Amino acid sequence: MKKFVGSIILIFAIAFQNVSLPQGEAAVPFLVVPVSPFLNGMGATGTSLPTDDPFGFLYNPAQLGYVSQGNNFSFIIYPSSVDILPFSFYQVDVNAFALNLGYNFKKLINFPLTVGFGFARPEISFGEFISTAGSFESKDYYLAFSLGVGIDYDVQFYGGITYKSITSILAPPGIGIGTEAGSGEANTGVFDFGFLLNIPVIKLIDDEANLELFENVPSIPFFNFSIGYSQLNIGDEIYYIDPAQADPLPRTARLGYGLSTGIDLKIEEMILRSLELGFTVDAEDILVTRSMDTTGRSKLEYQSFLGDIDIGRNIIQMKGDENVISRSGFKLDFVETLAITWGKYSGRSYDNLKTNGIVIRSKGLLKLLDKFTSDPTMNYIANHFDIRYYKSTYNIDNWDERNFEGIALVINGYQFW
Repeated sequence: MKKFVGSIILIFAIAFQNVSLPQGEAAVPFLVVPVSPFLNGMGATGTSLPTDDPFGFLYNPAQLGYVSQGNNFSFIIYPSSVDILPFSFYQVDVNAFALNLGYNFKKLINFPLTVGFGFARPEISFGEFISTAGSFESKDYYLAFSLGVGIDYDVQFYGGITYKSITSILAPPGIGIGTEAGSGEANTGVFDFGFLLNIPVIKLIDDEANLELFENVPSIPFFNFSIGYSQLNIGDEIYYIDPAQADPLPRTARLGYGLSTGIDLKIEEMILRSLELGFTVDAEDILVTRSMDTTGRSKLEYQSFLGDIDIGRNIIQMKGDENVISRSGFKLDFVETLAITWGKYSGRSYDNLKTNGIVIRSKGLLKLLDKFTSDPTMNYIANHFDIRYYKSTYNIDNWDERNFEGIALVINGYQFW
């Protein structure tokens, strides 16, 4: 069993070196693989800068509280699986989809409450293997069910929780591996939780700030500061056949901050975000550590809260180390139509690797078309629908770069009561 598991872990280590755990060992490393085509372009951040990316709650469940402020429904899917070993003889494919549901109850209950629900199914396939029962596909996948809430009393507070049902298949069910009898499939569950605080600085100082860049078109500036924390994959150990060979799960702490600024144009009753610049830093530590018991035997333990995250080094200086990955990312969004992203990360086995990406949206174009037409159908589509295309490149300074793509549909602006 150990040899077979070792071969799977070897493939995984080649695919994503930054899941190696110098502090200890953890099972199902797929749980820490970043799957968002949008956030991967920003260095795989996602904890502390509010985002309406449908995969955002996998990085911090509190993102659902933010998403539900404006979006009623969003869905994203990979158009094709991602080969994360494109230059290897191994075929290791990642695929994922996610959906979000949300509602803003402010008008209904006269209280600034938002509630969002999220579901996602990421999967990694290690390919076809041969057993005594024939061929089978070795893979890991999980089903994520998430709830997020938000309260907007000048300062915006979001919180969320996620449950993940995990399945890891190393051999066909009921068929042992090697000389070990039993099942080669393991199942378990973990929880995530997170918090996000967003402070609209300019709005707090002057709720009617107006730059008047264009005649008869109010130009409303904004500047937001945010702080986020999440702890992911909180659960017990997992084993396939022998409970004595159980391994801990990759419990992960993420902490960071975000800044966003830009200008909204108010054209009659329409608000158009003409320009937005966002910047964020996240520090990530896998809370698994190895120590010795009183008999001198090695044992694995979970750390608490921040683990080895050093705010000064890993967040302020944006430097990773042997235990912590430091991530940073930028986004530049033009007229709700085109966004450019870039980022970097360092720590554990990586040293300042870079990422980038683009986002193409229909929202801004539809809003502008609506202003030049009097068609009620166009007005309805512009007010409620947005189609997006995401593409990002992860590890672009290395030979094993991966290209992620996603297509999303977003529906917003509905009040049902």
